[in-house]
Order: sequence, then structure tokens, then C-alpha cells
Amino acid sequence: MDFTAELKKLLKAEETPPLDPLAELTHMQLRLFDAISKRNSDVSLQMEEVYEIVKEADENAREIRSAAKRESLLLGSLIALDDLLDAVLELIRSTDIPHVETIAAKRDELLNTCGIERTSELRQHLNPRLHTVIAAEESDAPVESIIRIVENGYEYRGNVIRKASVIISKGNQ
Repeated sequence: MDFTAELKKLLKAEETPPLDPLAELTHMQLRLFDAISKRNSDVSLQMEEVYEIVKEADENAREIRSAAKRESLLLGSLIALDDLLDAVLELIRSTDIPHVETIAAKRDELLNTCGIERTSELRQHLNPRLHTVIAAEESDAPVESIIRIVENGYEYRGNVIRKASVIISKGNQ
């Protein structure tokens, strides 16, 4: 046996004290608590970011609903004004005052510029998406074609905002 080698082994073993299992567990537990605290802090920051995003989305949704209400009121007002102008134009037509059709065409042009279109014309075939039938009368016109418009219908950007009230032909009987 080599006495010097054995002595070196013993001295080296004494340099690193034996590990106490309880101390080692305590040290591991502290490291785990540190890691958990860091993760909790990260999660809290992410939750704050999500809360801010949700809060901003709610504000945007409120603004959109408010704008939609304003748009709806404006469209309703324009349609009411157009109905009134129709009545005035009918009155003028009955007195044979010139240029009535020019005024009507200009009105239609202005509505179209705003994205509003009338949805019915005489002799047009009935379209349930655009028209509400209030009566059917005998006529030389084809069956289910519009022979009289009682109240104009309107579309705005492809969406029906009011169906036209129409009288349709039931043909000759």
C-alpha cells in the first residue's frame, strides 16, 4: 500500500466537507422559491399587458357603436328628407312646372354619392329582399312586377336599410 497516496486521498476528502441532506434540501427549496417568484412576476406583468389590451379594445368597441348610431341617425334623416322631397316633387309634377325631373335626377345623384341607392323601379320584378308587397292588382304588366311604388326602399353599402313598399301586378284575369 502506498502511504502517501492514501494520505492525499484523505486530505482531499477533508477539503470538501460532506453534504448535509437537510442543508441541501433547504438550498434547493430557496432556489425553487426564487424561480417561482420570478415566474409570478412575469405572469403579473403579462396580465397587466392583457388588461390594457382588453381595456383598449372595449374603448374601441364603444367608439364603433357610437359611430354606428350616428351613422344610423344620419341615414334615417336622409331617408326622411328624401321622402319629403318626393312628396314635394310629386306636387310640382302635378302643376307642370318645368325642370322637375332635373331636380329629381340631381337628388338621386347626391344620394348615390353618399352611398345610398333606391332599391326599386317600376316594371322591376319583385325581390323579397328589397320589396314589401302591400297589394297586388290586375295589370297588363308581367306577374309580380312592380306597378306602383308606395314608399321607396334604400340600400346603403349593399345593406338594405328600408324595404320599398310596392304594389305588384297579378296579371290580367
